[in-house]
Amino acid sequence: MDNEKLVELITVEVLRRLKQMEAPVPVQPAGLLHKALAIFTGGTIGLEASLEELKLLQAIGTEITVVLSAAAETIVGENWIREKLGSHIQVVTSQSPYPGTHLRLADIVLVPVLTQNTAAKLAHTLSDSMVPTLILQALMLGKPVIAAANAADPQDDWRVRKSMAKAAPALRAALEANLKKIETFGIELVPVASLAAAAKQILLREEQPALPGVSEKSAGKQVLDADRVRRTAQNGIKSIRVAQGTLITPLARDIARECGIDIVNS
Repeated sequence: MDNEKLVELITVEVLRRLKQMEAPVPVQPAGLLHKALAIFTGGTIGLEASLEELKLLQAIGTEITVVLSAAAETIVGENWIREKLGSHIQVVTSQSPYPGTHLRLADIVLVPVLTQNTAAKLAHTLSDSMVPTLILQALMLGKPVIAAANAADPQDDWRVRKSMAKAAPALRAALEANLKKIETFGIELVPVASLAAAAKQILLREEQPALPGVSEKSAGKQVLDADRVRRTAQNGIKSIRVAQGTLITPLARDIARECGIDIVNS
């Protein structure tokens, strides 16, 4: 066998083995339209209700990945999460690798129980643990972030009855200021009973039909969104051709980079 043929065979074998070593592209299960990252703190106010809200999101085709803080691992636990949301649910714990990939693939980030401690850390941009780090990174990536604020709100009925009845006005004001500040960062604060409705409004926004009589061309530029990139990855295609001037969403760019897909202007 001549050297040229030997080099060719070796190259083919090396490429084959490298292909086998590639991390599999996350595949969106059939029927699922959206991805949500639900970040659980160690709070308990509204916890049961928040899990019911997540089930409502699952019912509209949302794949939920759960992140548990160290405190939530003890207070909530993987077993309860799987009991409520299904045994298939992906759960990230403090012992897991940092869930950066899950965050980049998420269409929305949810904080089912925002605690006063977490709100204070976010208000002062402290990234000293996984939960505030993930939330701040989500905001930096332009992800929609919705938090159920009952546990952090000093005006919440439970808080008023149990722990804020004798609190100094200055303390109440400081806690309220933390919430107002993180709202300016882009976090949408809602009552826990409105968590699913607020998330649906964001997730379904892109699926609204165009106004009658307005064509895609006249309505504005073409858009390359995350769903198209995911479908491309699932089909094993490594490039997407787009027309000049196409708007590429930040999430679409993140997923393309994560899956090794080139976006090529035609």
